[in-house]
Amino acid sequence: MLKFTEILAILIIIIFPGISLISEIRYVSKTGGNIAPYNTWQTACDSLQKCLDFCVSGDTIYVDRGIYRETIYIQDKNLTIIGVDTDECILDGTGVEGKIGQYILCYFKNANLNINNITFKKKVIEGTANNYALYFESGNCIINNCTVDSTSYGFGIHMGCIINNFIIKKGRKGVKIETYLDSYYYEIKNSLFYIKSNESGPTCINNGAGEGEFNIHNNIFITDASPRALFSIELRSNQKVKINNNLFYGLCIAIRALSLQGGLKDTTYIFNNTIIGSPYGIETGNIVKYYKIKNNIFAHGGSGVYSYGNQGDVDYNMFYDNTGVTYTNIPPGLHDITADPMFVKDTIVRPFGAYDFRLQKYSPAIDKGDPNILDVDGSRSDLGMFGGPLGESYLYQDLAPKPVKGLKAVYEQDINRVKLTWNKNTESDFAKYYVYKDITANFTIDSTKRIGILTDTLFYDILNKGTQKVYYKITAIDSANNQSYSSAEVNVTITQNDEVIITENMEYALYQNYPNPFNPSTTISYSLKEPGEVRLKLYTITGELIKTIIEGTKNRGYNETKIDMCGFTSGIYLYRIEVTGTGKIPKFNDLKKMVFLK
Repeated sequence: MLKFTEILAILIIIIFPGISLISEIRYVSKTGGNIAPYNTWQTACDSLQKCLDFCVSGDTIYVDRGIYRETIYIQDKNLTIIGVDTDECILDGTGVEGKIGQYILCYFKNANLNINNITFKKKVIEGTANNYALYFESGNCIINNCTVDSTSYGFGIHMGCIINNFIIKKGRKGVKIETYLDSYYYEIKNSLFYIKSNESGPTCINNGAGEGEFNIHNNIFITDASPRALFSIELRSNQKVKINNNLFYGLCIAIRALSLQGGLKDTTYIFNNTIIGSPYGIETGNIVKYYKIKNNIFAHGGSGVYSYGNQGDVDYNMFYDNTGVTYTNIPPGLHDITADPMFVKDTIVRPFGAYDFRLQKYSPAIDKGDPNILDVDGSRSDLGMFGGPLGESYLYQDLAPKPVKGLKAVYEQDINRVKLTWNKNTESDFAKYYVYKDITANFTIDSTKRIGILTDTLFYDILNKGTQKVYYKITAIDSANNQSYSSAEVNVTITQNDEVIITENMEYALYQNYPNPFNPSTTISYSLKEPGEVRLKLYTITGELIKTIIEGTKNRGYNETKIDMCGFTSGIYLYRIEVTGTGKIPKFNDLKKMVFLK
């Protein structure tokens, strides 16, 4: 049996033809002696380009921490480049004129490269269309655990590539691929594309004319641009395509499958993706040969799948809280579901934020995928980005229902009663509502103040005329008796003149985290009387600031955030909220304790 090192050597030869396995190790450091052949840290070269010029095919270059202000050009070489620390090994070509002009940071021609642990940075030059961090005119590349910061395009690629554990942040566009041979292989996985651009056109992956095999899986594609960027992935080639287990958030069109050369060569598979907040989820062109769209979740967006009438197999998808039509020009799937998927943390997506699109226990998306597609544990596939053979196996949490929203009160004077109505909860394990009443504003709910238990969203309470003031709140209960946070508080006041005043009594408040004690995660909730700048901070019991959990403008009403304390020691921690209003005027602050127990 071959050893792992022998298998790796064979793979290198296959991916990088012509590479020599007899190689030198060279070093690059801002503090080295700059003495060729740069074989130690003490004699390391002070310039990455100078070291690359000295190298021959097969060499490996280790790059020390530091900011290297230069551009890179490599031709006719096969090399491995490894940074010591991704965040601190920075190649910054901002304002630097290179061999190929000021627009491209790294230019590779007939070069087969394996690049690891480097941050590439080059500010966009306004008025130019193609500012690339890395541009491969010819050759193959493996890019692992790298970051591209603030460029127009992250990559321009004409040959094969494997991109893994990669981050594009604050970029205008992600990867532009143009291929020409059926033998080329492309894989983009486990990566984050955070796009700030509001330009039209493909923003994350633009797959131009050509051929080859193309796999996109386990990635996150998000934007907070306004207006929203046009589309995340555009396919315009004769390729074998698989798009699986990705999260798409906020893109006008998440996936656009077109062709300029007579139709995609093979079936396009779009399985187990979660598409959130897209006016159009998936668009298929009229000359795409054949496609399969299954096990996807479309939520909080517009239309689902728009087809120009081409042939496809679309089924076992879930739709929730969308404003547009589910399908255009194709019939709906026989096994599609319209329901709340019950995500663990269904919230606005931000890079490294607190969102969590795993499924809760009792989610109607569990085991509802195509029976021929299995999860990693061998059961029938779940819907969404964590289902299927490339998904994850995890413990389904039984969380409390979402807080009741839309509580309204109407006083019917002719029969002396208050009519309460609210929006219906959508969880599949919802069981009932509790109605609470008190004469004190911002009251704490308990069983002595409960006046109703029901499953409907309509409740009547007799309230005779005469001066009085009462307050109502509603909570939701699931089948396991988990109780939600309370709704906003509604106040009904009857004056001496029998006037009735009804108001939503939303006040500033910081609530006790839940659960408490906890391990390893807990939810902190708060309410705002009016919109404001919110800072939520976490401290040790001695008052040392650990981190700022939230920093930004939040809307009036109820808000919550989930924090994870993995890596922290057991003990008592503090959390503080600070709210400022217009003109930086402080509006509210509060401090509470919580207990983390391992």
